[in-house]
Amino acid sequence: MTEFAHTPVLLDEVTTYLQIRPHGTYLDCTTGEGGHAYEVGRQLSSEGTLFMMDVDAAVLAIARERLKDTAARKVIIRGNFRDMTRLLKDYPDTGFDGILMDLGFSSEQLTGTGRGFSFSHDQPLDMRLDDDLKVTAKNIVNSFPEEDIADILWKYGEEGRSRQVARAIVRRRQRAPIETTSELAETVAAVFPTRHARIHPATKSFQALRIYVNDELNALENGLKSAASLLNLNGRLLVISYHSLEDRIVKRSYLALCENPVSGEPGFRLVNKKVIRPTDSEVAENRRSRSAKLRVLERV
Repeated sequence: MTEFAHTPVLLDEVTTYLQIRPHGTYLDCTTGEGGHAYEVGRQLSSEGTLFMMDVDAAVLAIARERLKDTAARKVIIRGNFRDMTRLLKDYPDTGFDGILMDLGFSSEQLTGTGRGFSFSHDQPLDMRLDDDLKVTAKNIVNSFPEEDIADILWKYGEEGRSRQVARAIVRRRQRAPIETTSELAETVAAVFPTRHARIHPATKSFQALRIYVNDELNALENGLKSAASLLNLNGRLLVISYHSLEDRIVKRSYLALCENPVSGEPGFRLVNKKVIRPTDSEVAENRRSRSAKLRVLERV
């Protein structure tokens, strides 16, 4: 499998906590290039079923190729997991023994799509995961009022200098539209003193714009509710998050399900009360994993 560059995060932990049964039915809501899906599919027999879902058709094609020699029945679905109930309407009686959401982005999605998710490559400012979405990052930085930009950077990126950054963006666009990731990154970086930079100064601003463009936090809340309702008895929902906004939603949603289960149906329990983090050795081998947090919920 050396032709597939993506390294899945917390792979051993995911396969352990999913408790994969060879004849079971599993759903990877964020299949990406198929890193986790391949390992799940490899452990399923020909009587097992793996549903693979992603909003990005290009990475789904990569995943399909990656899993072509695994024995399990495979169902490929393009769409956002927030709509999973609708997307699964053709499989009305299907329940899942395990559901995975990895909220991160692969290297291919960050740099290979040309959508401007990362400032490490100079690309057009788009940041849409789905072409059907109307608003792009370019629209925001070039047409939104300064106060609205500041609010987005604070709410979705927890950017402490949101107002200064928004002011710098507005001043820059008055000279010429901000068209590329490099132009935006330079504009943001100019607000910060470089001598204390632990991460790139534009990191939080890029995160905020991407989350806003794709409505990621509302999608997560909707997806968690749907996923929980689709679990079989003793089925497990695993979510890997990468920043505090996501993790907060996952933690709150899990606790709410444990206290107030879906109407009249079995309840839920937290499998791990503390988040599961990657080992030091994994972080050393895959730096992208350093902020990952895994939480596991089980239907009981």
